[in-house]
Amino acid sequence: MRLALFDLDDTLLDGDCSDRWNLWMIEQGWISDVEAFMTRAEQMHQAYHAGKLKLEEYLAMTLAPLRGRRVLDVQKEVERFVATHLQPRIFEQAWACLEAHRQAGDTLLLISASSRHLVEPIATTLGIEHVLAVEPSVEHGLNEAARYTGGSEGIFSYRGGKVLRLKQWLTEQQITPSHTTFYSDSRNDLPLLQYVDCPVAVNPDPVLAEVASVEGWRRLDWRSPPGVSSNVLPGKSAHA
Repeated sequence: MRLALFDLDDTLLDGDCSDRWNLWMIEQGWISDVEAFMTRAEQMHQAYHAGKLKLEEYLAMTLAPLRGRRVLDVQKEVERFVATHLQPRIFEQAWACLEAHRQAGDTLLLISASSRHLVEPIATTLGIEHVLAVEPSVEHGLNEAARYTGGSEGIFSYRGGKVLRLKQWLTEQQITPSHTTFYSDSRNDLPLLQYVDCPVAVNPDPVLAEVASVEGWRRLDWRSPPGVSSNVLPGKSAHA
């Protein structure tokens, strides 16, 4: 089995789903002190891109507005949010790349450091069956009364945690892939990029761009200006 792994934010999606969801929660009145929340969110956004984010702190802040809300109610809001705010921001080249992997018979997996309540509906939109994401904790189990606690559980699918979660998933599925490819934009994903057979830098940040250049990894620039070829699909190659 050949496995194609995809990061989400700034890779398949032009932007960060969690950042946009934060704005959506503000619009819905789910956040009381908006100024303090946005100031802290911007600080953490900068820390992420500097490779210094403590994900547990970010999750504590951004999952807190879900505390006590029914899972089904949040799901309805997320579905509206994905359809109106995220689906239009999926890179056109991402759709083509996903389809190329399907045509090649590859198994697709979306692996993200964002929370499952956001990532899973996006995966459904993209037609990706398998998802690894941060797991928000829920009270009362899987039923209509289930509510979010505002916390999270398990190993974070972040930095080296993505490698751990992938290994765990492969063991649970009893899968030994014959080939693995991973697409990502971020220096934070270097552990998984270095673990797979075929790392691909997509819209890479400066650190990842440098590593990709030194290592000779494939590079896709889906934000390239019009007229610049950037849609490199499986089987082709592009270097910085």
